[in-house]
Amino acid sequence: MKLPPVRDPGKYAGLYVYDFGDHVSIGYTANEVRMLREFPEYRSGTAYEIYRVDECGGFELRGAAEDRLGVIEAMCFLRSSGADARRDYDALAAAAERCPIGANVEVVLAKVYDFNPPDVTAVMYTISSSLVVSSWLQTHMPDFSGTIEAGPDAHIKFIRSSGMRIATCQLTAPMDYSDRSIEVVKAHVGLAAQR
Repeated sequence: MKLPPVRDPGKYAGLYVYDFGDHVSIGYTANEVRMLREFPEYRSGTAYEIYRVDECGGFELRGAAEDRLGVIEAMCFLRSSGADARRDYDALAAAAERCPIGANVEVVLAKVYDFNPPDVTAVMYTISSSLVVSSWLQTHMPDFSGTIEAGPDAHIKFIRSSGMRIATCQLTAPMDYSDRSIEVVKAHVGLAAQR
């Protein structure tokens, strides 16, 4: 498979490549890949997740399992005091202002009684963005000394648990990763770069 050249390859981390057989397109979201697979003429194509972009702009790909497309996971940072959790939340928001994260992420400060300890800063993102997000967090939250629960199960636990959201913010990727309509996705199938 030969990938077409794109400008600013680093912005494609966390998105998908779709090999249609006769051509390849770069820059689909997980939901857009699911949309493509609804069309019989594209169903036999192969999707690959761009999980890393190297320093020379080369893409590292891995096969995209159908059941993982669009799955949300969370990294929940647990603290024994609301003040510590608030500092974590504020630090992440400030870090995102200085150095944008390469994915769309929701950060929530909450008191969640199903977690122990219950003061939580939850970072939620699609599973396809996990390497981008974890790398960014290692840089911007390297000295965290509390408890961490992570993965799709942590997201489900956070969403379903009793408690109270105190603050929330959206950290957006420098590139628009929002899903396009099914009509737009189909109309742009022939384009090498989708974004």
